[in-house]
Amino acid sequence: MLSFYRFITPLLAPLLKLHLRRRLKRGKESPTRLYERFGGASLPRPSGKLLWIHAASVGESVSVLPLIFRLNQKYPEVNIMLTTGTVTSAELMAQRLPRNVIHQFVPLDVPKWVKRFLEHWQPDGGVIIESELWPNMLYQAKHQEIPLILLNASLSEKSYHRWQGAKSVIQELLSYFSCIMTPSLETAVRLKNLGATHVDLSINLKFLADPLPVNRDELDSLSSSLKRPLYTAVSTHPGEEEVVIEAYLKLKPSYPTLLLILAPRHPHRASSLIEMMRAKGLSIAQRSLGELPTQAHDVWLIDTIGELGLIYSLAPFCFLGGSLMPIGGHNAIEPFLLDCAVIQGEQTFKSHHINQLLRPVLATVQNAEDLSKIVKLYLDQPDHVMELLRQAAAILQDQRQGLEEIVDKIVEELR
Repeated sequence: MLSFYRFITPLLAPLLKLHLRRRLKRGKESPTRLYERFGGASLPRPSGKLLWIHAASVGESVSVLPLIFRLNQKYPEVNIMLTTGTVTSAELMAQRLPRNVIHQFVPLDVPKWVKRFLEHWQPDGGVIIESELWPNMLYQAKHQEIPLILLNASLSEKSYHRWQGAKSVIQELLSYFSCIMTPSLETAVRLKNLGATHVDLSINLKFLADPLPVNRDELDSLSSSLKRPLYTAVSTHPGEEEVVIEAYLKLKPSYPTLLLILAPRHPHRASSLIEMMRAKGLSIAQRSLGELPTQAHDVWLIDTIGELGLIYSLAPFCFLGGSLMPIGGHNAIEPFLLDCAVIQGEQTFKSHHINQLLRPVLATVQNAEDLSKIVKLYLDQPDHVMELLRQAAAILQDQRQGLEEIVDKIVEELR
């Protein structure tokens, strides 16, 4: 099956080029850096050792930041390059990466493009975060004798059962890694059952994350001006905003000054969301236009990047999106780190390990009726929210162990 994949992907290259150009038109690719998606480089390779770290998108790239900072601090002689696959993650990393760390877009998994990428950068080692198992990329890295570590490995029960039907394929892919590290005993057992040989238990990188950055002056100003109850929904996807709005409309008669702060996962959807909310008679202040909510506004739409730290710091609680639709959920650690309690749906299969640990402090909903009831509870009982946040802080502190072991293991692989 892998041989067929390697045969067919070069033939699909023209279609993939069209796909990238369509994404470019929709704002999902960078117009000045599109060549990187074909394996091209926008920067020269630095001299000396180069560690390549790949994180798929926003959540993975944020989770790996503490590791990058510690590597940079402890082993300054090692150059670091981070690759991601989305414009959103690239924009965020431009704000938060150390200045001496390189960012590039990862090429699509076409042999020629992958080879071009690896031959230019010639990394001395690679770290793949979570579950980015691209066959051509892994094959080429192995062919070029680049040692690879799979870090924070994750394998859901659904994926495990699917891979059991293609065990020879996953066994070969896993064999490309010299070491696999996972925070989940369940994942470790599943990977070993699928043929992985070097699997170690480690901490979950997402628990190492520092709180998201916050503009303290703006936070103080907003805290003084927004003297009204807040209902916040972040990282929402299509189909979830409708539920969030329906819950808001249910709550509005009981809380006439209630302000909804809505931060969609993809800000480019702002125009369609504004149209939908205005059709329901809601008045909107738009962050990208520099508008601040007044008493006349029902919704403050956060259609900009890098604002979640501010939003979590303002809000005592939030609904975390990607969880009512089959997206898999988003990182509940981030809001808790800024004392923002979390409500989410049941579709959180990508965050299973995190949610197991945070289960005592999470609220789960299925629909707008559930959501409105939990929001009402949290609005009426702030002491209950404070107790949840106290318990969450204890859980997070308990999990922040083991970074040094991972850092040393990675550098050991470069030697």
